Amino acid sequence: MASKKSSSPQPVQTLGPERSVRGSSYLNRTAETPDPWKLCAALEYGGDRSFASAVERLVVQTSPSNWAKVEEQLLTTLALPTCTEAGRAFLCKMLGLVGSARSVPALAALLREAKTADAARLALEVIPGPEASAALRDALASLPARAKAGLIGSIAARRDSAARPALAALKDNTAEPAIVRGTAARALERLGAS
Repeated sequence: MASKKSSSPQPVQTLGPERSVRGSSYLNRTAETPDPWKLCAALEYGGDRSFASAVERLVVQTSPSNWAKVEEQLLTTLALPTCTEAGRAFLCKMLGLVGSARSVPALAALLREAKTADAARLALEVIPGPEASAALRDALASLPARAKAGLIGSIAARRDSAARPALAALKDNTAEPAIVRGTAARALERLGAS
């Protein structure tokens, strides 16, 4: 036997305001949603990185045509007075992915701070353009030995032949620690091969 279909329509279930997308509860929840960029600025080593992972995915998935917008947001976040050491390191890493000459002044300033020198250097190492090379060269005279050795490595990785005179002077300067002189010598060898 065939069953008869009911001719009366099924009632539409409605959601109360507390469950409705348009309801006040939803609006309250979205108004309380923290800004992931500001959370990245407040990042602490060993702390919750879920928001940083979300921002990193956003940066990585951004098409090159939109890199300037993301770069601007990263620079704005980096400039926040509440930005932590871990936040700066993370933001520098992200600028290394999408940064341009516009990022160089902010990163160059961070090169001179012991706690952020490595993160800034690594970002500048991969940012294209002569501005990044010049910022790395300019910082050579002002960094302590360990940071200077890393900086020399970044200059060599960029194949910055304009740094040859400064590297030769460091290699021959007996007042410099052995690590700096040795790194300068290896950088000159690498630049000679390019």
